[in-house]
Amino acid sequence: MYIDSHCHFRDEEQKDKETIAHGLRVALDSGLEIVIDMPNTARPVTTRERVLDRFKLALQANSQVIYGTYIGLTADKEQIREAVKTCREFAWKPGARTFVAGIKAFWGKSVGDLSITSPELQRFAVSTLADLGYEGVLAGHYEKESLLKPELFNPKKPETWNLARPEEAEIFSLQDIVTFAMLSHFNGKLHVCHVSTPLSVQLVSDYKHHMKISCEVSPHHLLLDTNVMQSGEGILYKVNPSLRSPETREELFAAFLRGDIDTLASDHAPHTLAEKLDAPYLSGIPNVASWRDFVGLLSNAGAGYSLITKMTFDNPCKIFNIGSSMTNRGGRNRVSEYVFDPYACLK
Repeated sequence: MYIDSHCHFRDEEQKDKETIAHGLRVALDSGLEIVIDMPNTARPVTTRERVLDRFKLALQANSQVIYGTYIGLTADKEQIREAVKTCREFAWKPGARTFVAGIKAFWGKSVGDLSITSPELQRFAVSTLADLGYEGVLAGHYEKESLLKPELFNPKKPETWNLARPEEAEIFSLQDIVTFAMLSHFNGKLHVCHVSTPLSVQLVSDYKHHMKISCEVSPHHLLLDTNVMQSGEGILYKVNPSLRSPETREELFAAFLRGDIDTLASDHAPHTLAEKLDAPYLSGIPNVASWRDFVGLLSNAGAGYSLITKMTFDNPCKIFNIGSSMTNRGGRNRVSEYVFDPYACLK
C-alpha cells in the first residue's frame, strides 16, 4: 500500500474533471491507503468551512482510502491564523477517515487563483506562520514568478514550455523561501513539491543541516522528458513545473536512486481533453491510476523495494506525522511491462 501526498481531485464546480469519490475509487484500485488533496480548487480551500466541505464529499464516498487535504495559504493575516488553527484541529488522529496534512503555498502561479507571488508578501506569510508558532508542514509549489517567461511558449511546439518555466525559476524560488524561513526563525517543516531539477534536490540536502525540509518528486519528472512533448499530441504532457531535458531527467533519476529525494507523489491533475488540447492548454497530468505501473518501472530501473517503501510510505508517515497505527500492508510491487504513459488509453 502507498501514500500519495499530492493529488488534485477537483469536484464541486469542476466535476467535469473528476470527483473526490471517483478519485478515491481509482486510488483504492491503485493500492493507495492515504491520499492528500490540494487546495487550488475553483473555490480555494483556505478556510475551516471549505475544509469541512471537502471532508463531507470524502466521507460520502465511503471509501477505504483515508482522505487528507491541505489548507491553502494566502497573505491575509486572519486567513493564516485560521489555517493554523484548522491544521491543529484536524491533524492526523488514529482512526480518523479525514485529516488536514498541512498548509500549501503556491509561490508562483500554477492552475487556479491561489498564489503568493510577491517576495514581500511571501516573507510576510512565512513570518506570520513563525509568529503563530506553526510547526506543521508548509508545502510549496516553487516557481519564482519574475523568472517565468510565458511569451516563449508556443502551443505548436509544446516542448517550449520548458523555456517558459525554466529550471532557475524553481531554484531561485526555493532559495527565496528558505531565506525567509531562516530570517523569521520558522520552525515548521518546508516540503518542496514536485522537484524537477537535480539542483533543487542538492539544495534541499544542503538545507537539511539548518532546518526541517524535505522534497517530493513526481513520476512524470522521473520517467518523461521534453522528447515526449515533441510527439503528435505532446501538449498533453504540459505540466507545472515543466518536463525537463533528457539530461536533466537522467540526473534527477540518479538522485532518486541515491535516495536523495524524500517522497514520491503522483501530482495527479486531471483536466478535460478540450482544456488540454486547446486554449488555455491547462497544465496537469492524471497519474493516480498509474501507480502500480510507475512503481514497477522504477523497480525495473534499479529502485529497490526498500527505497520505494521508504519514499511511498515510511517518509510520508514521518513528514505528515501519520501515526504508528498505520502499517504498510503491501507486498512486493509487480514489474510493469509497459512504458509509463498516463494517456495510453487515448492512443
